[in-house]
Amino acid sequence: MAQYVLAGVAQCPNFARAEILADDLSINLPDFKVHKIVFSDSEWKGWLQNTCSQHGWKHESSPLVWRELVDRGGAGTYLGGWEDFKKMTEHWYGYSDKLAAALVTDVASENKTTYQQDKAAAVKTPIVPVRVCVVGAAQSLAYSFVPLLFNSCFSDVPLSIILQDDKEHAESLEGVVMEIEDCASSELHAVTISHDLKTAAKDADYLVILDSLDTSSHPDRFLLVKAVNTFYKNIAAALKGSVKPEAKVVVNGYKACLGGMLLKHYGLKNDNITVVTALDEQRLRAKLAKKLQVLPNDITDITVWGNVPIHHVASPAIATVSNHEGAITGPADYNKTVFDAVNENDWEYSNVDARNDRDSQILSSTGNKSNMTSALAIYRHIASLVKGSDATTMACVSSGQFGTTAGVVFGFPVAVSGGLVEVRDVPQVSEKVQELIKLQNSQLLMEKKVALGECDDVEKALELVEGALWTILETPKLKRTLEEKETERLATEEAEKKAAEVRAKEEAKKKAEDDALKQAANEAAAAAAAEDEGEFDED
Repeated sequence: MAQYVLAGVAQCPNFARAEILADDLSINLPDFKVHKIVFSDSEWKGWLQNTCSQHGWKHESSPLVWRELVDRGGAGTYLGGWEDFKKMTEHWYGYSDKLAAALVTDVASENKTTYQQDKAAAVKTPIVPVRVCVVGAAQSLAYSFVPLLFNSCFSDVPLSIILQDDKEHAESLEGVVMEIEDCASSELHAVTISHDLKTAAKDADYLVILDSLDTSSHPDRFLLVKAVNTFYKNIAAALKGSVKPEAKVVVNGYKACLGGMLLKHYGLKNDNITVVTALDEQRLRAKLAKKLQVLPNDITDITVWGNVPIHHVASPAIATVSNHEGAITGPADYNKTVFDAVNENDWEYSNVDARNDRDSQILSSTGNKSNMTSALAIYRHIASLVKGSDATTMACVSSGQFGTTAGVVFGFPVAVSGGLVEVRDVPQVSEKVQELIKLQNSQLLMEKKVALGECDDVEKALELVEGALWTILETPKLKRTLEEKETERLATEEAEKKAAEVRAKEEAKKKAEDDALKQAANEAAAAAAAEDEGEFDED
């Protein structure tokens, strides 16, 4: 069986003619086979010289045509160029060239385009994974969080995970790496360990800071704020000049809003700092769903206003609920406000535990921290940044919205598009929420002053702001707790006062008895001395 080989320049009209003729013959003659080799102008000359040299041929133009015996092998028989190929087909097959010049030009142009596309496709595109750096990766929270990244919002995107923590956690991190590798996720491009934050953060697309500082690690709030300052100062120093300007910096922790402000203060030039507030949003949404007998997904627009760990920051003030059966019902797409559905004043304040209280309950019941819900909250935060969201809640750098101070990192209702976070406009915000925003803004500013050593009377400053916060957030449950503590304090003071009076009386009585005994002893001694003196005189 014979096979004709056509080699030529992609945009050559004569190569296009030979190609069309060969294709026509191969369609009509089952035993006529053709193989095509296409080159660019720059490739053609060198290839032609090498081929002719190997075979002993002399040829100068495009195309080059030769005949091979497929079933017998061999070096091939030189035929020539377009004119030679045309004469051969006319002689042996009675085929003549009747192609219009315009058609030939179109085919030549198409050949060039196809060749360029094939060449581009043949070049292996380097894999550019999404790089996620987890700071504090030895924590148990990271162990729960990292697996959520696979088969998720990063679907069909290669992921490179960088686990960063101190050298003392090296063995623990090795175990985490083994676990991640054993997951055999199709998205996993690489997982590495780094003990140097500057190196770990370089080229990261997402930098997730897991801040473990809280009231359990630092019960003294002054020392806690100071520890937070040191922690974020060191991070900012490592990140300056290494993290990409467009990288998303995600902070999770008890003092995360303060931490975000300190990162900016210490020179981190990044406008994409956000703080995870979804944990408080999840908890309120779950509790509301039970109250209203709907699914959690039926409730939207729970907002966390302000500073993450403060009592009752999650608010349904602008939230809506669907699929709720109540006095007013409607089709599946009918929404009503959560306040209308609950129909109880201040329900949100009297039925939601503070983050500390809830965490303590979970720790007491399970023996573990609330890593499951915290990890999911971080993932949902990142998913919003990756996929976008018309309505969610997170803390971001304020530019003065809702009366906050520009530069504070504050929880808001937000929308996310293309990775950019924008604070949403809310038609109406209740007076209670407005006052809450104002006070939490003041608290964040005061905490920052304390952290930076700009406030002398620390305790008084913090108590002033927090006292106002507790007043506005006061609820029947909280009021009872405060009253019980006040009653206990007064009772303790009264008991101590009575005990002091009793002690004073007992001490006075004892002193009187001691004085009487001492006086009696002195009198007895004086009498004995006088008696001895009388006996001496008689002698």
